[in-house]
Amino acid sequence: MNIVLHSEHLLSQDVRLRKIARVKWQDRIPNTDVSNTCGIMGIEAFLLKAQLRWVGHIMRMPDRRIPTQVFLGQLAAGKRLQCGPVLRYKDTLKVNLKQCGIDPSALGDDTHDRSAWRTLCHETVTQFEDSRVEALAHKRAVRKGAQPRSNLSAWPCDSCYRVCSSRIGLHAHQQTHR
Repeated sequence: MNIVLHSEHLLSQDVRLRKIARVKWQDRIPNTDVSNTCGIMGIEAFLLKAQLRWVGHIMRMPDRRIPTQVFLGQLAAGKRLQCGPVLRYKDTLKVNLKQCGIDPSALGDDTHDRSAWRTLCHETVTQFEDSRVEALAHKRAVRKGAQPRSNLSAWPCDSCYRVCSSRIGLHAHQQTHR
C-alpha cells in the first residue's frame, strides 16, 4: 500500500485506542487484536476506503465540474522529473486499485451505480484488512519464534560445541574464537 503514514500518527492512534479499550501495554496484546476488540479497521484500510469512495464520487460527477476536470485532466506541456518522479494521486490510486483487484481501466463503468460501487469498495477493503491482519499475525508469529525449535534453550557453537542459552550469548562466545 502506498499510503504514506508517519509512525507517530499510528502510535498516537494505537495509544488512544488502548486507552479507550482499557488495555495496558503490559498486557502484551497486539494492536490488531485491540482494533478487532474495538470493532474498527486499521488506518490503512480506512484511508483506502475513503480514497475509493472519493474516486467513485468524482467519476459520477458531470465532466464540466472542476474536480472531474482536475482528476481526469492531463498537462499539455511540462515534464516530470527523471530521477523517480513524485507520485500523483492517480498513480497511488492505480496501485491501490490493482491491489484490491479492481481494473483501473474499467473505473468509469464500475462507479456509475453508486450502491454497487459502495458494496464493491466495502468488500475489497474488508478483504484488504483481513489480509493485512493475517500478514501481521504471521509476521508476529515468525518474530516471536512460533516455529518450534528442537531444544528451546540450546544454541551450540560450531567450533567447540559449547551450548549457549541465547543467540546473543552464542554470538558473544563466537567472538572468543576469532
